[in-house]
Amino acid sequence: MGILALVDSGADDCIFPASIASSLGIEIPNERAYVFSGAAPGHQMAYFETVSIGLIDWETREEVRRFELYCGFSSALEQTGLGLLGQEGFFSRFRVTIDRAGGYFEIE
Repeated sequence: MGILALVDSGADDCIFPASIASSLGIEIPNERAYVFSGAAPGHQMAYFETVSIGLIDWETREEVRRFELYCGFSSALEQTGLGLLGQEGFFSRFRVTIDRAGGYFEIE
């Protein structure tokens, strides 16, 4: 199963659409709930679980890294169909270089 995710330096946590949770066999709601804001107007609820994530090289379509990620699942992201890779769990794990003028970013 694959899903696109945005590298979002403004996001505190890594959060994905709630529908992805059911595809992974994760039941939500669960007791690891967290209220957040920013993905839609007002406050939203995310339910967290640890999952295995694989990063895919966009050009080669090959997996370049796999790791465990404690991330949230929220219905607030259903309309986008995209996940958000935020500070906790992604930026805290990798060195990320964003070169907007040069038109690229790099994950080490």
